[in-house]
Amino acid sequence: MNTKKLVLCGLLTGIVVVFTLIVIPLPISNGYVNLGDAAVFLAANMVGGVWGMLCAGVGSALADFILGYTVYAPATFLIKAAAAGVSMLLYKRLKGGYRILALALGGLVVPAGYFLFEGAFVLKDFTLAAVNVPFNLLQAALGAVLGFALLKIAERVFPDSRP
Repeated sequence: MNTKKLVLCGLLTGIVVVFTLIVIPLPISNGYVNLGDAAVFLAANMVGGVWGMLCAGVGSALADFILGYTVYAPATFLIKAAAAGVSMLLYKRLKGGYRILALALGGLVVPAGYFLFEGAFVLKDFTLAAVNVPFNLLQAALGAVLGFALLKIAERVFPDSRP
């Protein structure tokens, strides 16, 4: 890994943390939605490969620690890294406006992952875990739209930054 990529990874990991800390509490549950998925998609598609997935996973898990959702941090690391990986693989293959589908499909990993994690380990009840699915879908959609906009800006400002 070269110095430029290392610095970019550090910067994007920090951006993932900051965007994830922008939370909108959900009165219906103890959770929240955040803007972190947008930064997850930005990091994944600017850095690419395993490093892009690590930026997404590490940044998101660090935000869980900061916000006091420590129990979620290991799952968040895996879920966000997987979402980043899916979006990254599809983003390379699609062109133009269709690339937003790559982010939307990557975003679907998030509600599925948290549903499984909460149902099996946190709430230990898949019926209760299902309550959070619509909110996670909302966060995924918001992340895809904002992430797509951020990527378009980044591609114009840093045309040589794509992996």
